[in-house]
Amino acid sequence: MEHFAGNPDITAWHIDNEIGAGNTCYCDVCRGKFHDYLRNKYGTIDNLNEKWGMHFWSSTFSAFEEVPLPVGVRMANPSLTLEYARFQSTTNADFARWRYDLIKQSHPSAWVTTNFQHSRALHTDIFDLGKAADVYGTNLYPPNAPEFALDYCRGSRGELLILEQRSGQPHWQSATAPGWMRLWSYHSIGHGACGINYFRWRPCRWGQEEYWHAVLPHSGRKNRRYDELAKMGAELAQVGDLIASTRPAAETAIVMSYESRWALNAVLRNDAMKVDAEAYAYHDALMAHNVTTDGLDPREDLAKYRLVIAPRLYCIDDVVAQNLRQYVADGGVLCLTPRSGAVDEYNVIFSAPAPGPLADVAGVEVDDYGALDVPLPLKGEAGTLPAGVQVAETWADEIIVTTAQVLATYDAGWLKAVPAITVNEYDEGKVVYVGTVLRGESLEAFVAWLCDAAGVALGPQTPDGVRAHERQSDDTRLLFLLNYGESEQTVALDAQWDDVFTGESCQDVAVEPAGVRLLKRAKG
Repeated sequence: MEHFAGNPDITAWHIDNEIGAGNTCYCDVCRGKFHDYLRNKYGTIDNLNEKWGMHFWSSTFSAFEEVPLPVGVRMANPSLTLEYARFQSTTNADFARWRYDLIKQSHPSAWVTTNFQHSRALHTDIFDLGKAADVYGTNLYPPNAPEFALDYCRGSRGELLILEQRSGQPHWQSATAPGWMRLWSYHSIGHGACGINYFRWRPCRWGQEEYWHAVLPHSGRKNRRYDELAKMGAELAQVGDLIASTRPAAETAIVMSYESRWALNAVLRNDAMKVDAEAYAYHDALMAHNVTTDGLDPREDLAKYRLVIAPRLYCIDDVVAQNLRQYVADGGVLCLTPRSGAVDEYNVIFSAPAPGPLADVAGVEVDDYGALDVPLPLKGEAGTLPAGVQVAETWADEIIVTTAQVLATYDAGWLKAVPAITVNEYDEGKVVYVGTVLRGESLEAFVAWLCDAAGVALGPQTPDGVRAHERQSDDTRLLFLLNYGESEQTVALDAQWDDVFTGESCQDVAVEPAGVRLLKRAKG
């Protein structure tokens, strides 16, 4: 930093690579720091014992030094597991902030970023880590990276930086076919990327990453990926300023907290019930309807959104509860799913029925629940849900309605006629509670209904394999049409658009395999 600070050729600094990856540790040093962390947070060991309920199994601690690490035992205490995850995340975020402050002191005119791992990684809360970044950065390695990762990293900020994006294939995946490096790039830009760095320019000839392919081969000679990158460079030279003037404009948000993921993972061993699995499923359903969506922490300002989906918001503290209550009271539509509002900030289950501090807002109470051995049919109440919402999977809450209206019931077995989906009016807004797991066509039909209930317009209808992403400025709409299929597809739009590259006016737009069409029209 001392050597390079102030260099006029340096625009920005990158703190470190994938902060927190591989850092989860259970050594004596970390245990000592964890005890200091607990002492600072809880003050007294009696307070910790009370908050965690350590009288269970006669586990009461006499001193902070007695607190073990959540490793090497069959069933670690849920409160301990959650708090250690917080501690490890805080350690990583503190490291980033230390470096961020040093950079800003030595080179205040430069901006700072770092590459968060995508949303599957659990080691560090990116919203805490993001306090040490002027622009959020992430990695994207399709197809194993969920599409939600881009919107979650971009959030309401309007932009993100891709610090590593796949160019060639990792050694364990199939080859990157022609056109796909460019397709993934426009995919990222459609989701709000303001810049892309490819991994990597030329692959290593030594070390553990010899077979992480790159733009160039080991020989360093030009190849088809180089030509693809050159083509995209020429395109962005033509339209880059137009793209940079726009941002994704979302009326819908999905909120997902790391605390809910840490807390639920500590006690539940059902992959379909994981917090991120639920978030990805709802996001995929929104993307199937081409609805622009922000990914947020549930503590963020929600005022601008018509619809907020809080999939499996398991852990709720007072700040989160008040934020969501106020959002609904002000006229927003909130969707909750099973096991939302189940535990407090210490991973202790509320004595009140789920969804805990949101039960009165949702107009329902859930005491009993359980896994489903087989899917159950759903029966919609007349004139409520669309016929496409047909199947309940994996889980069934036994909903007790207090003030809510029933939208659908289970339609088989001993759960027949028990409410499965409800809606409740609360002040100016509504809460929709889904007491089961929806997937596939049922979830896509439900999400379409949910958007309609919130007044959110669906995006353009596209054929299977084609996605549409929109960015906007004050006066311009910019539409990205991307074809992930193996045959040419035609998208029928509801108005005339202009092709950004050719200037041609079009309404029925042909998109070749692995192809991209970029269109614009005046806003309004």
